[in-house]
Amino acid sequence: MWHVIHRRSKHIHEPNGVRVLRLVRDQGTISRIEIAKATGLHKATITDLVARLIKEGFLEDTGELGARRKVGRKRRLLRFLPLAGLVAGVDIRMTHVAVAITDLNARVIVQDSFGYRADDSVDCVLSRVADIIPNLLKASRNPLSKLVGIGIGIQGIVDCSTNTLVLSKNKASWQGESLSRRLEQEFRIPVYAENDVKAMALGEYLFGAAKGIKDFVHIWVGEGIGAGIMINGQLLHGISSAAGEIGFNTLESSAVNSTNFPLTFHEQEIFGEILNNANFIESYRRHASNGHREEITVPFVVERSRLGDKVAQQVIEEFISLLGLLCTPMANTLNPEMIVIGGKLAEYFPAVAEMLQGKIHRDILATPAEAFRVRCAANVETGVILGAAGLVLYELFEPMQRTSVRAAQTENATRPSQVVLN
Repeated sequence: MWHVIHRRSKHIHEPNGVRVLRLVRDQGTISRIEIAKATGLHKATITDLVARLIKEGFLEDTGELGARRKVGRKRRLLRFLPLAGLVAGVDIRMTHVAVAITDLNARVIVQDSFGYRADDSVDCVLSRVADIIPNLLKASRNPLSKLVGIGIGIQGIVDCSTNTLVLSKNKASWQGESLSRRLEQEFRIPVYAENDVKAMALGEYLFGAAKGIKDFVHIWVGEGIGAGIMINGQLLHGISSAAGEIGFNTLESSAVNSTNFPLTFHEQEIFGEILNNANFIESYRRHASNGHREEITVPFVVERSRLGDKVAQQVIEEFISLLGLLCTPMANTLNPEMIVIGGKLAEYFPAVAEMLQGKIHRDILATPAEAFRVRCAANVETGVILGAAGLVLYELFEPMQRTSVRAAQTENATRPSQVVLN
């Protein structure tokens, strides 16, 4: 069935086809006349495009009629069919993998997960992914032929032009290994791999807090801190795919010391060592005076701050100030419309966005500050899975006038997934 999937992908990459398809997706229901007005395309062109998209299974004529205009007949409405194809999103963590099947609107239909040993090989883990995908499709009563692509998000630096894991602190034995070959051979469909934070950024752009915003930065705080940067609607990778590795920025010249940050600073050298969940929790544990017996977590500290715990409040304040030290030069340099904050602190303490925005506004140029916003991420637990699915959907539905995620990395590479297999 790959030749059919390839034909679909090739068809909807046509600029006019993309414009029509995205318009119907965004509007929910729309008439052919309204499409013509919105796109400026000739009515005959619209008729031909719509007929082909209906034949390929992406659109349907609802049979319903839109509101009557002052003159003329009511107009028949079209609707996008998100179940025309399915996507698998894969989130590979240190010893845990989550896999979800989504429709073409990134709605999760079914998902599952499994654990694995930290020393398992990449082939071992991806073989289990290859086994779980057909089971999920079967559970959702969908045929394998509907699967149009697989996206993978993983910690570390990923060369997305080759789907190779270039560098990973937690997966050193996987470095230099392909993250796609095993799955491409199994399913004969496109497979895309990306750094997990970059994938989350794409998910926020397509389905989250930064939906439709072409210039923004997604900052995620968890085991460390990283950033996904979108410039003109494209992920920024850099010459060696390491763009966004802000956790390696040093603290030496940033006024981070025990005087300014008495609770959170204890001789760390880089931002990734001070801005992480473990340090957030440990900073509270070290300085809390009443010796809590409960398990101390990020939500626990946030709740203590709401109850008036001064240590918890100061830990949060120091973390937001540290984030401000990272975000302010980023705002001045990139001039983004938005910074999106993700991670446990943003999830359980949404006021972090307003507080961080206030700190940055005081320190950046006046003109950028007028348009600049900070928001909390919309997708938290499912952020990587949705972003991984988004890697496929971005390739399918973004207009050709904008370079694709993969093509931005390599213009001339020929990939197995781009070859028609008869």
